[in-house]
Amino acid sequence: MTLLNVERVSKSFAGVTVLREVSFDILPGEVLALVGENGAGKSTVLSLITGLLAPDSGTIRYGGEPVRAWSPHRARAAGIASVHQELSLNPHQSVAQNVFLGAWPARRGLVRHRDLVARARPLLDRVGLDVDPRTLAGRLPLGAQQLVELAKALAADPRLLILDEATSALDDDQVRAVFGVVGELRERGGSVVIVSHRMGELLAVSDRLTVLKDGEVMATRAREETGHDDLVRLMVGRELSDMFPAKTPPDAPPADPVLRATGLSVPGSPAGVDLELAPGRIVGLGGLQGQGQREVLRALFGLRHHGGRIELDGRPCRLASPREAIRRGVGYVPEDRKTEGLHVVRSVRDNLALTSLRVLAPARALATVSRRRESELVADLIRRMRIKAASPAQETRRLSGGNQQKVALAKWLPNRPKVLLLAEPTRGIDVGTKREIYHLLRELADDGMAVLVTSGDTMELVGLCDEVLVMYEGAVVERLTGPELTEERLVHASVAGRAAAGEVSHA
Repeated sequence: MTLLNVERVSKSFAGVTVLREVSFDILPGEVLALVGENGAGKSTVLSLITGLLAPDSGTIRYGGEPVRAWSPHRARAAGIASVHQELSLNPHQSVAQNVFLGAWPARRGLVRHRDLVARARPLLDRVGLDVDPRTLAGRLPLGAQQLVELAKALAADPRLLILDEATSALDDDQVRAVFGVVGELRERGGSVVIVSHRMGELLAVSDRLTVLKDGEVMATRAREETGHDDLVRLMVGRELSDMFPAKTPPDAPPADPVLRATGLSVPGSPAGVDLELAPGRIVGLGGLQGQGQREVLRALFGLRHHGGRIELDGRPCRLASPREAIRRGVGYVPEDRKTEGLHVVRSVRDNLALTSLRVLAPARALATVSRRRESELVADLIRRMRIKAASPAQETRRLSGGNQQKVALAKWLPNRPKVLLLAEPTRGIDVGTKREIYHLLRELADDGMAVLVTSGDTMELVGLCDEVLVMYEGAVVERLTGPELTEERLVHASVAGRAAAGEVSHA
């Protein structure tokens, strides 16, 4: 008997069909991957399974019985738990309180925090998270918060676990911990539905893969019967052999740096960071998660106090605030686009125009924005970035993750910043949209912009960047460029610092 059957399910919103007779099933003890570009319908399918939405037609069977009056509460009571890319934690409560949120253990009507802590510890151990359960969830880095979400799902002892881009913010060790949980559930007869844009992960952990495109099932493949190229063809309908654009030739004359940081130090960093960003070059900050990459970007954008010296165009400057950074020609696309990079409840139009008010307003009347200019600017950005939106007036939160990221990046383009800082620019984005962003970043660099990127994706850093600075415990331990910039060198330097990088160079 199958655990879950989705039979010819269709769903439309405002007359637009997003799912068209979708059918697939999940067996007990099976890991099924849902694969597809952003906007292919994956999130809608998961919303139907978890009771957030009801299908317009078709049938969903769980445990052999049709589900009726399905709701998130009933789905959870039936043993369906989910972990999503977007966090649902209360940052002002402890990790233990979040793990059992809505189901705090009580004695005689009283909740004892000591009991919460004791019950949370084995669940945190199970997901490989070594933190004090009494720590406020909001104080944890993004990857650790994602593991708290997983522990929260496991607290319900699920028969079916849904992982929706749940590894996008995790480093390699954390991903292995998640896959350990997946393997454990599989051995116990539980089932897992996993959505990820990391093809290597899907091919490593899944038993079968169902590919969605434009709301329809294109194919279901056993893992051993398919590969990366086959899945990409099914997803996008074409080859993506030119995923990464050509880099700046190694023998090109070096340009003078537009930004130079010397001895840049941030809280928690034992050593200063030296870096130079030149027009026409894309520089990456690599290393394991939490080695200071995020703090460097935030310091350069005026979001974090720092020591050391920063020069722009050869002149010392003090980037004490984002306002000052923007005024001096620095743009920043943060890692968490929904809470830091966008006003998701505002329209696409508002988000795209937000950083361009001085461009859109007459020089002597900054309080008055030209609506005609704004409409032209927004239409141009939507066309240039290929943003898929019903209209510029659509709420940004209604866009797919890839299109939200395009908006977060596009809003800086009218200002033509000298320096563009990007944290995890393709996190949770499908392979086709990744390619578009890679080529856009190279175009911006070729037009004279200096680009600094942080990423936990080794292949992304190697394929995109002209140079990668590997950070280890808050310091730059290796600079890789040209033929030295390989996945092997980068991984070794990330894991063990300069010593390991040297070992590879002499291998």
